[in-house]
Amino acid sequence: MPDNPQPPSAAPATGQWKPDLIFSILAEPSRRALLFSLAHGKPKAATDLEGATHRRLDATLKHLAVMDSAGLLVTSPDPTDGRRTLYTLAPSVPVKKTPEGGTVIDFGFCLLRL
Repeated sequence: MPDNPQPPSAAPATGQWKPDLIFSILAEPSRRALLFSLAHGKPKAATDLEGATHRRLDATLKHLAVMDSAGLLVTSPDPTDGRRTLYTLAPSVPVKKTPEGGTVIDFGFCLLRL
């Protein structure tokens, strides 16, 4: 069995996430770090996210590709440098502010407090 199997693409059309897919993403600490880093809404390049994972750029890009294929990310070209790609959380990822001023991601079956 591979160390980091790539989950099949399963972006929810109606907000219904597949639990096995989300748990496979969250099981990897580097992917959780990327998710937390992107939850603040600002688009970031892979080189900026590299520090969040404490991994080399090539490893960070592999994790981003898995998250992208799972429907958690949206990519766009960097308007200031067309060679770079910017990553943001997909609009379907349920990031919400709490009344206490915190941030949570609520997949329905799993709640992440940031």
